[in-house]
Amino acid sequence: MTEEWQMDIKGYGLIRVSKELLTKLCDFRQLAKQSPESGGVLIGKHLNSAGVLLIDQLTPPQKSDKQGRCEFYRSTEHNKLVNDIWKKSNKHSTYVGLWHSHPEPIPNYSLIDKQDWQNALIQSKFEGDKLFFVIVGQTHIRIWMGVKSTLRSEISIIGEYEIGK
Repeated sequence: MTEEWQMDIKGYGLIRVSKELLTKLCDFRQLAKQSPESGGVLIGKHLNSAGVLLIDQLTPPQKSDKQGRCEFYRSTEHNKLVNDIWKKSNKHSTYVGLWHSHPEPIPNYSLIDKQDWQNALIQSKFEGDKLFFVIVGQTHIRIWMGVKSTLRSEISIIGEYEIGK
């Protein structure tokens, strides 16, 4: 991984995922049969009003999370970590989404994942009306964008990153 991952999203702007964050996400790939799902929160910075978002941090799995081969439950400990990061960054680094891993090469979300994402869009406090959802697979990382709506939140895939390319 030599460069950051960039996606120019029509109607939103440029999304940048730092190479350091990509490296951290890859550390949680489920390559061994006993590797559990991992997950946490994505943290980023809105760089300007024209829609540039840099996603550059995550919260790692916490002891209070529940992890299994094909399941992950994110504990409220992540909320405390995000709040601490937000305060230490002088309110620049903020919650922008969720991440977790899957034990498959090219990850797809499950019904449980989609429900979790829709709950995050409805119940979470965040800047704007969009959250980003990353699933780390064994060979690829995929990202979806969720748009909060009063009727029904929309979730659509916006990018795929092939690990090692």
